Amino acid sequence: MKIIPSIDLMCSKRVEVVSHEVDRVFGESNPVETAILWEKFGASMIHVVDIDAALGTGRRNTEVIEKIVRSVNIPVQVAGGVRNRRQVEEFLSMGVFRVVMRPRPCSTSFAKEFSGLRIVLGIDYLGRNRFRGLGKDIVNVDEDIIASWVSESSSLIDLEGVLVTDVGVEGSLNGVRGETLDFLKTLRKTDLEIMYAGGISSIRDVLKLSDIGVDGVIIGKALYNGLLSFQELRRIVGE
Repeated sequence: MKIIPSIDLMCSKRVEVVSHEVDRVFGESNPVETAILWEKFGASMIHVVDIDAALGTGRRNTEVIEKIVRSVNIPVQVAGGVRNRRQVEEFLSMGVFRVVMRPRPCSTSFAKEFSGLRIVLGIDYLGRNRFRGLGKDIVNVDEDIIASWVSESSSLIDLEGVLVTDVGVEGSLNGVRGETLDFLKTLRKTDLEIMYAGGISSIRDVLKLSDIGVDGVIIGKALYNGLLSFQELRRIVGE
């Protein structure tokens, strides 16, 4: 299992997010130096989220993301507010490893536009059979149908993987929910790389995810707050 540190960006600074809302801004932070430190600690990949783009503030953190990519020798995965092919191509041209984009669940209309690009399908999970659509609207659909949609989408555009973010516990340090584990088990049927983010607070959380075959866990707050040791996680379940 990959242990993937996350760097959330707003106004070129690192921030903490709780349930898709900015909870804290680290005004003195230097995201580029943070990325370099994660590489030195042994991270095999870094996950960077443009919170400005995700929230539609009118700003983007493209310049900082490019500096991060140029400053490390490990893959950088980027997420946050990706809506069109041009944005993905811009990221890939600057050396980003792959890009997470979140379409409306069960929609395949995005496939033609994003075909041939290194895309990870983003899914915002709210709870049993409940998902976030575009913006903040809620989509109610059976989780087996979501798994079928993921498989169909991959057949259309050859997905790089799937990222499930549990918005219900994102940034809360409340741990991984049982219902979310059940959904992740359902997604294992797709045979795609499965990544998870949201609420991680203990080694036990990470072990639960590892036990059901999750390929990568994205962690932010618990690492920065010292609740978890990156080196210990790598020793126990990491690459």
